[in-house]
Amino acid sequence: MMSQMEEVRQLILNSLDETELSLGGKQLASLPAEIGQLHSLTKLNLSGNQLASLPAEIGQLHSLTYLNLSLNQLASLPAEIGQLHSLTYLNLSLNQLASLPAEIGQLHSLTYLNLSLNQLASLPAKIGQLHSLTYLDLKYNQLASLPAEIGQLHSLTYLYLEGNQLASLPEKIGQLHSLRELDLGDNQFASLPPEIGQLHSLTYLNLSFNQLASLPAEIGQLHSLTKLYLSSNQFASLPPEIGQLHSLTYLNLSDNSIQDLSLLANHPNPELTVYCFHVKLPRRYWTHLNQWQAEWLLTEPNAEVRRVLIQQIGCDRICQELATQTIDTWREYTLLKINADIDVEPIHLLKMTCPSTNHLHVLRVPPTLTFAREAIRWVNWDVDPEAFAVET
Repeated sequence: MMSQMEEVRQLILNSLDETELSLGGKQLASLPAEIGQLHSLTKLNLSGNQLASLPAEIGQLHSLTYLNLSLNQLASLPAEIGQLHSLTYLNLSLNQLASLPAEIGQLHSLTYLNLSLNQLASLPAKIGQLHSLTYLDLKYNQLASLPAEIGQLHSLTYLYLEGNQLASLPEKIGQLHSLRELDLGDNQFASLPPEIGQLHSLTYLNLSFNQLASLPAEIGQLHSLTKLYLSSNQFASLPPEIGQLHSLTYLNLSDNSIQDLSLLANHPNPELTVYCFHVKLPRRYWTHLNQWQAEWLLTEPNAEVRRVLIQQIGCDRICQELATQTIDTWREYTLLKINADIDVEPIHLLKMTCPSTNHLHVLRVPPTLTFAREAIRWVNWDVDPEAFAVET
């Protein structure tokens, strides 16, 4: 029986005039040297194999424009990779690369480079020579710093650095004038350089899951920015620079300690959407949290916003301000009645404390319901509460 390597060798020899070759998902552990004889090849797919290395002959594929090596076990690349001068697309994601050869900087035609989900601790300075590069994905590596030469990538449009160990950016980052999307989420940033304000083409900026308590004033110069993610940081107040981002349409502030959202009320873009407390927050909530009103609970249609309102105001204050009386209780559920003259008919609310999250949930139910258990049936489409586990 022909060995797998012999089968691949024969396939290659039968494909000498082919322009495309797909060997993806064939559990290949290595490639024969004959791969270098495919001089007409423009597209090569080797994804989803078990390749731990590449033969030096790979560098002889001078017509190659597309090379997919994702989902293998590559720990290194041969220096000859730099001889692929026609290459425009290179996918090396989901490998075990700890470093890159300096020769990667010789891929002057490269426009797309995906290195996500590897073990890269650093980048060679020569990466700055990839002047045609528009897309660079470095998500989920072990990068603690970036070379200053990254600022030489003047064509770069998309830069993804999420899930690394970065605490700072080189000043040269401000030279990436073509950059439209920058993902710095899930790193260790406590501050950002003022040069970030020079990224005038930027439309998307992810800073979530860092240690930021403030933003540089220069970030207000990002007049093209439409999406800004600031969730899971250490902001105690709303960065005033947000008011200068006139193109902003999406802002995520969840998991911070911000108490005053009133700055947003005067934001110049009427299309701005704000996410806070993991919900889309309607405009009337863009005030100081101590100005939120208990009676909003009665007209708020969104259950998740009601949950946030209850958490921030507190159930005790709600019961006091809305003159709430307890009608009935059953397990974790309490049926409440509001006697305040706010509506044309009595208002009955079903309150539950979720055992798993400890979140309070309050739903409005028909005033004809006078027992907690029948209110639960109404909420659950007439399913008796005994028929499902309350704990779930």
